[in-house]
This record gives sequence, structure tokens and C-alpha cells, in this order.
Amino acid sequence: MINEYPEEYYNLNLDINIKNVVEGSVASKLSGFFFVQDNRVVFSALAFGRIGGHNVNVKISKSSANEIKKLGYDPEIILQIVQRKIIEGEISILDAKKKKTS
Repeated sequence: MINEYPEEYYNLNLDINIKNVVEGSVASKLSGFFFVQDNRVVFSALAFGRIGGHNVNVKISKSSANEIKKLGYDPEIILQIVQRKIIEGEISILDAKKKKTS
């Protein structure tokens, strides 16, 4: 996996946040977001074999892909990294039931 992506992608901090999971018998539907620099990117995904399964298909909007391009990154490489992180379980699952207290 060495040199799989250009060097500038290794320094990106892509924290994957899952907001919603709908589990199915074969696949789970996910929705969430991640940040590229300071830009929030919303995504939806299908995880085959449940979360952490063997395959994940992540989708973002065309406008989000264009914003990523404007930042100088390839949206396809970003999505590959996001997919890998979901498969490997490098995610945060946000609990909608927990409320912030200030």
C-alpha cells in the first residue's frame, strides 16, 4: 500500500462521521459526513456485509465533487480513502439520542 495515493492525500485528516444506519439482511445504508480541509462533505453509502463489511459504495453530490476539485484534490481518490476507512472501521458513529448539554 506504499505510494498508493499521491503524497498530499496522506496528510488529510478525513474523520468519517456516520449519522444514520439502516441495517438490512445483506447490506446497510449509511449516511454521514467528513471534512476536506474546512469543507463538510455529506455522503450516503451502501455497506455490503454490514458496517465493516467487505465492500462499501460511497456517493457524494456533484457539487461536493466540484468543491473537492477546487481544493486541488481528486474526488475519486478521496472516496477511495473514505471507503477504505469505513471498511476498516475507522469511523465515528454519532448517537442521535445523545443531546449536547451546555
